[in-house]
Order: sequence, then structure tokens, then C-alpha cells
Amino acid sequence: MALLPQLCVFLFLLVCSTVVKRKRGKLLADLAQPGDEVLVARGGQGGISLIEMPEYRRKKLMSLTTNVMRDESDKVLVLGQPGEEVSLELILRVVADVGLIGLPNAGKSTLLAAITLAKPDIADYPFTTLMPNLGRLDGDPDLGPGQYSSEATLADLPGLIEGRNFLRHLRRTRLLVHVVDASADDPLNDYITVREELRMYNPNYLERPYVVVLNKIDLPKARDKLPHLTEGILKIGSDLVHSELGMSSRDEVQPLPTEGGEATTLSPAISVEDKMDKGIEDYPRPAAVVGVSVLKGIRVNDMLKEIRAALRKCRDSNDALELSARSRE
Repeated sequence: MALLPQLCVFLFLLVCSTVVKRKRGKLLADLAQPGDEVLVARGGQGGISLIEMPEYRRKKLMSLTTNVMRDESDKVLVLGQPGEEVSLELILRVVADVGLIGLPNAGKSTLLAAITLAKPDIADYPFTTLMPNLGRLDGDPDLGPGQYSSEATLADLPGLIEGRNFLRHLRRTRLLVHVVDASADDPLNDYITVREELRMYNPNYLERPYVVVLNKIDLPKARDKLPHLTEGILKIGSDLVHSELGMSSRDEVQPLPTEGGEATTLSPAISVEDKMDKGIEDYPRPAAVVGVSVLKGIRVNDMLKEIRAALRKCRDSNDALELSARSRE
């Protein structure tokens, strides 16, 4: 008797950072690392070939089931049972080291085009960016030969007011760059609005290191308010050290449901309720506040130095966490 094995369907993805969930259902897996896999459906019971079975056992088995057929070669078979059928939703998250966030028309796409080879759509009206754009930032020249290992991927996300669902792409980022239009009527309030959006979506994002870029300082009304604006931003926040420097996707986390039905991750040390009760002033201050004019090329190099310095701290902290984890094993 030849017993055909029961089959299972495993999902292997060539693209990392993919979330697998049942269609309009629960989260099944977050495939974040190369080699990750998830069992999404079990096959039915395999069929049995009766051709080599003794006659008396074949008749006995055939009398116990109606699930019998003969193929073209007159072989007697017991058919297998059907397996599970599932409908899946695959959500691809943008894999980037740095996330550019801000209100519409703050200059995020212009910044991305200025410091990388990306060619995003740029116009003088809001909501030009409808999907995330990626660009590759060159390595830190201060590291010498190590600059090639310090390259970083930047993600330009659409304006936050247009749709907060794009904030899920920040999950893999290690550093955030807040781009603020310093020529706006109330740029400080714009900055607070973005921070509040992050807190409402996932308070964990507020714990990540970030740099504030005050854009469009070539305009007189932006240049005049720059010192006061910088001082106001630095007053918002605490002196606590960032706890999300290079957090691994393997860390044990607590789920936080969002308006899209997708769970987000929070640090296990603090409960969800405690984090939701905290205000933006209870989270760390920015690593740096830099006034630039991306369009005119004013102080762009200073901005790059601050971003690269923050990325170095992220990598150093991540290396220390991995070393500590290996020492405990």
C-alpha cells in the first residue's frame, strides 16, 4: 500500500518585510528576516493506492469507504481529502533606515531628490507624493573605508494628513527626519501636529531618534523666525535617552491595534495604556534641529552630518544590543 503524504502550504517570500494576514482577518506573520516562513494552509489527507494491496484487504477497505476510483490503468485508488483554502492579504512594508515625515508641501520629496539619486514627483502644490519614494544616501565620508557599509535607504512618505495608513512603513526605520516648512504661518504647531499624529498611530515611533529639518530658510519670513522656532522645538520633550535605537524586529513586543486593523509593536517594558497616556513632551527631544534650504542648497551638508551622526548612534546601539543578546544565550 502506497500512502501519499499530506501536503502543507508554506509561504516563502523573496521580498523581506512582508506582513501576512488573513483577508479581513487576523495577522498571521510578519516576515521581516531572510529565511522567515509561515504555514498558511494544511493539505488534506493523502490518497492510498490499493494496487499492491492483497485482495482481501482491498475489498475490506473498499467496503469501508465510498471514496474509491479507478484510473486509466485500472488501478484502484482511495482518493485524498481536500485541504484548506485560504485568502491572504500580503502587505509590503517599505524597508528603509530613515523615514522622512511631515505635512504636505514641507519639502520632503525635494530633500530626497537633493541628497539621493531618486527622482520623485515635485510640484508647488500639496499631495504630490501619493506613494512612498525610496532613495539611497551615500555613506559617511568620515568613516574612511567604512563609508560603504554606512549607506542608508531613505523613504519619503506622503503627507500625514492625507492618510495615516502610510505610517506603517515607518516600522522598519531606525531614524526619523521631521521636515518642517519654516515659512508656514505656524511651523511650531505643524511640528506638534506631526508628533501627535505619530503618538496616536503608534507611541513607539516617538521613542525613536529623530532629526528636525527646518526647510525653506532662504525665505525672509522663515529666516527671521529660525532662532525662536529652534528654541521652541527643543523645549518640547524630555531628557530621556532614546529607547528605540536600532530595535530588532525579533524583540518581544505587545500588539497595539490601529484604525487599519493591523497590529503595531510597542516596547515590552511599558504597557500600552501607559504609553497612550503620555504626551509628546514626555518623549525625548530631537537629536538635532537644523535650518536648511534644500532648494537653494543652504546648510545641506550640515543636515547630512546630523543625519549620519544619528545613524551612527543607531548602529552602535544596535550592535551593543545584539552583543548583549548573544552573551545571554
